[in-house]
Amino acid sequence: MTPPLAAQVRTLLGTRRFGRPLRAFTSVPSTNTVAMEWAAQAASEGSTVVAEYQTAGRGRLGRIWDAAPGQNLLFSVVLRPQFAPEKLNLITLCASIAVAEAVDAVTSPLDTSIKWPNDILLEGRKCCGMLLESTTGIAGDRTVILGVGLNVNQRDFAAGLEDQATSLMLQTGRQISRATLLADILLRIESYYDRLQSNARGLRVAYSARLDGIGHRATVTWSLRDGRTSGIIQGITETGALRLRTENGTKICHAGEVASHRRTA
Repeated sequence: MTPPLAAQVRTLLGTRRFGRPLRAFTSVPSTNTVAMEWAAQAASEGSTVVAEYQTAGRGRLGRIWDAAPGQNLLFSVVLRPQFAPEKLNLITLCASIAVAEAVDAVTSPLDTSIKWPNDILLEGRKCCGMLLESTTGIAGDRTVILGVGLNVNQRDFAAGLEDQATSLMLQTGRQISRATLLADILLRIESYYDRLQSNARGLRVAYSARLDGIGHRATVTWSLRDGRTSGIIQGITETGALRLRTENGTKICHAGEVASHRRTA
């Protein structure tokens, strides 16, 4: 009998903190919710929750993240960053680069890119999404939960998503070891996270090199009420915000959904 995913991951881990300890579930409402509850019980940094299925998985901007049971990677990591709140978005850069590199390792030479702020695209279709949620304790200590959903071996997607979503297996034509991939992702995230304080500029350069749509016109929608902004994607700021060149000057977007027009400026 094949060991459970968590048991396989534990034998493959090369990390010092991330994935140590690791709690695994067949089904949870949301790995982020479970990780936040664990963090409130003093879980150490790097503690990781992984599930085969989520009944109420959450994505960015209030969206639902739905993934087929037992075919993908759904996990959340407890982080306790010691840097200024305005730099918290840089965690997105660390995680995005780490996942993109791990995807590269099993899908090369296919094209892997990052759609700002933290969607991973494979051949132009979304294969991964992330959600960061934070809370501040009574003593002012901050906890951040990094949630990741990566489509690994899923074959079919809900109606309306076929042209937008994909999985590693659909693109490569072969089954991917989820345990090996998760162990690799956790190692890469830990490495980039530890480098964040000393080499934030290097992370921004690495992220920008993978940024989807750079030099192209895009529209950023940040809420139905507040509207949208269109311009040329120029890159990111020191805090990871998106920089657009518009007809009225530079616009800095700290949150929102990007729709690239794929037209060179």
